[in-house]
Amino acid sequence: MNKPPARGFSFDREAQVEIQIRAGGDLAKLVPPSGGLELEEGTDVESLLRNLGIDSELVMLVVIDGALGDLDSTLDDGTTVELIPPISGG
Repeated sequence: MNKPPARGFSFDREAQVEIQIRAGGDLAKLVPPSGGLELEEGTDVESLLRNLGIDSELVMLVVIDGALGDLDSTLDDGTTVELIPPISGG
């Protein structure tokens, strides 16, 4: 039995956009190794994180095509998203 796709993800080819996603630190384990994703048109960063199982509190900065973004930023076809976690150390 097929389950419907999670919100933000679609199998309808006409309603999809392709993005590239990069992540630093422990977040890198939670994104596809290829870095490529197909998303439903109109998906925002918050929906992307939710569908990847990433708590938004683990993301300090979102960079979209080289510019600072936020959780409400909509992802367009060809967008590159970088997820930057908080940095700690000493």
